[in-house]
Amino acid sequence: MFRTYLKFATRTFLKDKFYSALNVIGLALGIAVSIIILLYLQNDLTYDQHHTKHQQIYRLVTNVKGPGVEFHTADAAREVAPMLAEEYPEILAYARFVRMGRTLVNLAAGDNEKMFNEEKWYHADSSVFEVFTHPFIEGNPKTALKEKNSLVLTKSLARKYFGEAEALGKNLLLHESKESYTVTGVIEDLADNSHFKFNALASHIGERQWAMRDGEFNSEVIWNPDAATYLLFPEGYTPEEFFAKLPPFHTKYIQPFGDQVESELWYYLEPLADVHFHSVQDFDHPQGNIAYVYAFGGIGLFILLLACINYMNMATARSAQRVKEIGIRKVMGSSRNALILSFLGESMLLSILALFLALGIVMIVLYATPFNDLIEKQLSLNLLENPLLLGGTLVLTLFMGIVSGLYPAFYLPSLSATQSLKGAYKASTAGIALRKSLVVFQFTISIAVVICTLLMHDQISYVRNQDLGFNREHLLLISIQDTLVQKQLPYIKNEMEQHTGIINTTVSYSVPGVNVGNQVFNVEVDSQLTTQAFRTFFVGENYLETMNIPLLAGRNFNVGFAGDLDGQSFMINEAAAKELGWYKPEQEGARLEDALQGRLKFFHGENLGNVVGIVQDFNVSSLHNAIEPTIIIPLSQPSGVFYARLKGENIAETMNFIKSRWSAYDPNHPLEYRFLDESFDELYRADERKSALISILSGICLFISLLGILGLSAFTAEQRTKEIGVRKVLGASVPHIVYLLFKDVMVLIIVASVIAAPIAYLLIDQWLQDFAYRVNINALLFVLASIAALIIAFATMSFHSLKTASINPVLSLRYE
Repeated sequence: MFRTYLKFATRTFLKDKFYSALNVIGLALGIAVSIIILLYLQNDLTYDQHHTKHQQIYRLVTNVKGPGVEFHTADAAREVAPMLAEEYPEILAYARFVRMGRTLVNLAAGDNEKMFNEEKWYHADSSVFEVFTHPFIEGNPKTALKEKNSLVLTKSLARKYFGEAEALGKNLLLHESKESYTVTGVIEDLADNSHFKFNALASHIGERQWAMRDGEFNSEVIWNPDAATYLLFPEGYTPEEFFAKLPPFHTKYIQPFGDQVESELWYYLEPLADVHFHSVQDFDHPQGNIAYVYAFGGIGLFILLLACINYMNMATARSAQRVKEIGIRKVMGSSRNALILSFLGESMLLSILALFLALGIVMIVLYATPFNDLIEKQLSLNLLENPLLLGGTLVLTLFMGIVSGLYPAFYLPSLSATQSLKGAYKASTAGIALRKSLVVFQFTISIAVVICTLLMHDQISYVRNQDLGFNREHLLLISIQDTLVQKQLPYIKNEMEQHTGIINTTVSYSVPGVNVGNQVFNVEVDSQLTTQAFRTFFVGENYLETMNIPLLAGRNFNVGFAGDLDGQSFMINEAAAKELGWYKPEQEGARLEDALQGRLKFFHGENLGNVVGIVQDFNVSSLHNAIEPTIIIPLSQPSGVFYARLKGENIAETMNFIKSRWSAYDPNHPLEYRFLDESFDELYRADERKSALISILSGICLFISLLGILGLSAFTAEQRTKEIGVRKVLGASVPHIVYLLFKDVMVLIIVASVIAAPIAYLLIDQWLQDFAYRVNINALLFVLASIAALIIAFATMSFHSLKTASINPVLSLRYE
């Protein structure tokens, strides 16, 4: 029986090659997209779960709250983990990571000496490989970080230094400290779905000198978190059990300094697998957005349904051609159940054929296109090594085969055998209504996704071109990597500013959008000192001029005035003046100059300093965040990052000059530079990647919907051939006939557009909540998306419509 069904289904497909091809392509696209999204979701939803003990690992995070200050950080003080382990035996092991900062590595390779500037280097505990699972290629995980000056490299970094040669036992010199480190281990590169990424781990986390004072533990040190800290607990151990025992530790070690500053510090435990999506720390590694996961999963499901709808629509629309077949099979003894199985078998066979095509599409996308670069992941079609993917793919294929064939399988066998053999079958009103409803559903989803894509592009374009309060164009940033360069900075600045292509230069510790930190100050408000955290910039001479930040009141810093360099002078932005109540624009007669009477000091400072200037508000981070109260402080010793404002012309010649002169002043370090606008562009890369991915998916949604329109238009034109011949005889023109054939679809697309508009609005409005600065939702984009759908649908239908409308009426009337 199976062979009979297979033979019959094969003959049916070969008889109608055009419709069969459309169905296979539609189903294949649905399966291919679903496989890729399944890989994407599997990657994102299993963050950090490749570690064998991930269910036992918790990250220790810090929450500090005081008068005017509250912050959450993903770090803890480096002293805390060993102290907790000593007090609480249930902590089986701990792993701490302390950033080494930018590391200049000196590699002696034969007669050649190579220098590498590296990031993501950390000092780590020797127990790190007891807590985390990192497969070793070379070395022993139990001893790799036991000895001082030991170093564990990732595979890619080891290959970068030593090629294919063994790295174990080789030495690397850290240029700044002049310390030599021996490679004691090489591990596999970290998985893409690891929230914490490093390139090298060095042994020994040094103790901070101020942790002890006069033989007594200094409680203040715990209030300065500087280490990513992870604790390993026994299986089944809960955070509640840990926190129930924490109060004595808190009272003994944390609260003494808290009482001094009238503040509180508390620890929280985050399950390792929850960190990527569910952490709420202010200072953390790049976080995932679970909303995008839901969005991609939802779009993937809709694409599956669109492909299934195509099959249903074409199968039911063409049912009139199969009524005699059904009648004959019933007369020959086929039962209703047998016919149902036969039609389900057809859809399953098509789904299986589509699966093989889909696997080919997935391989092309993953291995022959820059798709992985776009999403910054390394997805691979490893079906045999990935049981979840293999099972999911088979379930998807089965799902599509059953769902797409379900309605035709139950609908077609229900046709009357007598009417079928007489050829008296007519499509029912309910059947026509269902097909129209399915087409509306298809285009509602497609148009809604297209509208969301257009609005996402609009928002990203808006934030990329928004006025930030300073000029980020043609602003060159160079890292100052040596104290020798710091001492020569006055000469460097003078020489650079002599060049006609350089307008101005300055230095700063912080770079807007990249590394602007917070610092706590004591502020005088209504004759009382309060504690307040501010975004903080330490800047050199000509900072405002170089950045083009307007000074609204007061004066700029004066390098010739000693009081400006000893913590006695500050500049603030408008937001800080308003936050502190020094400037209340809502009050009549309020003047910004009133804020110049404000006084503040560093948290550990002795004397209050004065606000000498107020600058226009400017963004120090991405436009996801509102402008924050900011304090600008003069640098007593120029250092940090060198800024150069370039003219807009002859940039290549100017850059050659800068490179040659900088290398002359700093021959020991490779020149590292970037432009500020590039740094700001990095802030929106994640949004742009997601937008690009949704754009691709929206295109696929629309394409699958158009496949359905193509099939239905061909069938409609075929069915109405004789009618068209009659109309032409009666004088109907070709454009009129084309309009006649397109009219019904046009109405359906307009209905779909009306339904899609509020859906898209609600979705995009929710997404825009993540931005402090949002573009106004442009109603014109809704209209454009609908018009585009109509034009594309018309273009899709026009081939068959024009072909049918152009047939000689004599041939049309003889049709059938």
